[in-house]
Amino acid sequence: FGASNASGNGFYCYSSADIATIRMSAATPWGGKILCRIKDDIAERRSHNLDVPTVEGGHIHHYFCDKDGQRLTFNWDKPHEHLCAACGTVYKNVDRYDWAWIYMLHRKNYEYLTACSYAYMATGEDKYATYIKDMLIDYAVKYPAYKEHNAARRITDNASGRAFAQSLDEATWITYVAPAYTVIKSTLTLQEKQRIEDCLLRPCAYMLLRRPAGANWQMWHNCGLAALGVALEDDAMINVAINDSTRGYHVLMKKHLNQDGWINEASPNYHYFPLQALVHTADVVRCRGINLYDDDMRRMFVAPIKGIYPDLSFPAHSDGWYGASILAELPIHELAYARLHDGVLRTVLSHSYARVERTAYEALLTGEDIVPSDEPMRQQSYCYPQSGFLCLRSGSITSVLKFGGLGIGHGHPDKLSITVHDGTKELVSDFGTCAYGLGLYLGWYRNSLPHNMVTVDYKNQNPKALGRLVSFNATPYGGMAEAECTDAYKGVRMKRKLCLNGNEFDDTFECTSDTVHTYEYVLLFNEKPKFSLGEGETCVLAESDVHRHIGKVKKYKVAGDVTLDTPSARLSLDVDKASSACLLVGEAPGIPALKLDENGTGARICYPVIVRLSGETGMRIHAKWIINDTK
Repeated sequence: FGASNASGNGFYCYSSADIATIRMSAATPWGGKILCRIKDDIAERRSHNLDVPTVEGGHIHHYFCDKDGQRLTFNWDKPHEHLCAACGTVYKNVDRYDWAWIYMLHRKNYEYLTACSYAYMATGEDKYATYIKDMLIDYAVKYPAYKEHNAARRITDNASGRAFAQSLDEATWITYVAPAYTVIKSTLTLQEKQRIEDCLLRPCAYMLLRRPAGANWQMWHNCGLAALGVALEDDAMINVAINDSTRGYHVLMKKHLNQDGWINEASPNYHYFPLQALVHTADVVRCRGINLYDDDMRRMFVAPIKGIYPDLSFPAHSDGWYGASILAELPIHELAYARLHDGVLRTVLSHSYARVERTAYEALLTGEDIVPSDEPMRQQSYCYPQSGFLCLRSGSITSVLKFGGLGIGHGHPDKLSITVHDGTKELVSDFGTCAYGLGLYLGWYRNSLPHNMVTVDYKNQNPKALGRLVSFNATPYGGMAEAECTDAYKGVRMKRKLCLNGNEFDDTFECTSDTVHTYEYVLLFNEKPKFSLGEGETCVLAESDVHRHIGKVKKYKVAGDVTLDTPSARLSLDVDKASSACLLVGEAPGIPALKLDENGTGARICYPVIVRLSGETGMRIHAKWIINDTK
């Protein structure tokens, strides 16, 4: 298994102790179920053609339906036909879909190699080593012919990959492929090892070494290089990944890890995506006596748990995919628990397995049965001052205020926006992002209007704007918070105050300026609100290209308070200067199709409620929520 020698040193990804724990776990009832799942995953992959593609892969963000944003259905037997389960469209012989299909195949192949690795370590059966060898040899035959190309299919060495259209994806892929090689390395002939190393591993390493990047890209590059360094027994390569003065692991941690525990890319999705790279880096370099399972690693796992909703999900925020959740990150939480033995991680795993079955392969490394906890995971209100958001909590109810966080290219113009969650679902959402290859990404989701906040003069906020936390006070039944932003719009000071007490939520948004503006107070409901304001006037919003995405619009005159009801809450809006205000209600793209869901119904509809005040130097709106506590 390429494990450590008597002195404890060596080049391996799984130690002798790891392998003993995996075998012990696999012999238990709970671990036996995981091993059965592993064997089933292997059998499923082997029921299809195992040949490695001869053509380079594409970009995953291109594998989505243009009509409704739905992830296309991968069909093993139809590399040139791609079904959208939402609308029924079948795309035939479309290059970008065909190339993305190859991306999917490469991804499924590394999942297969990982499954075979665990099966071999758990059982010692030679067939699993043979499965790994056969696929790695096939890649070694075909990989040298892959041309370096980018997502636009141009031959270039700028951010490009070989098997994939991005070096980011190449690094992610090799992070899992290289450890599979170390698991079977001792079973291979010298010729087989030379073929795999010289025609697959080294070419990939040399490409990654020539791809200087930043943030999550470089974290993954470093992870791939660390895994390759172990596989190739190359300490110099490992040293570059960990200690390079401009892009090594330690430099990136100092640059991108906030004191409050979040990676500074402004969303849960872009915390856990690079965290996958960081924890796998820490794992593969243990064999060289390098300990990256330190306080920073612990903090990156433990601190974000204080930001989850009771259903273990997060608000999407910025370019984060909707549906970000602890449940989607269980493999790395199992790995971190196996190494850190942290009680907080065990608690969140216990709560997770009350909702989903324990299936992560990495669980076998823990050697521990984790009993599911049916108790609701209720937490106190909490603030992340460096990352720029806070959570007010009461019972099952949570409101999140986002006041900061630029996101290093992944941020949205969304300062002082909120979300509201009743314990089972969001009532008003931050939708995050759809696939980057879709028109709605830049046309809708990445703008200010589709966020629960105030926009000015139909424009986006200054993308470099940062809010400031004025006050935060947690109480046993909720809490209070205030934040302001003075540079989102030139000459406009924006301030938002929140107070949660039990199931009552008060939200006051105030803007002041020396000049007149048009203000739009926006809430985007996931449930259709009901109210009594008469028939309303049908109108078309064309004030900006973003407004044009809102359809079926009705316009109402505002005369005093406005009360809206949804199945989950009642909301009363008190609008100052109501004589200059109107209410706009319509339908727009809402929660995007989920990233990994091939059988969804496409993007959902949301129901924007916009209070527009025109020709005013300022505005003040007080919203009073009565939320049905799901308990």
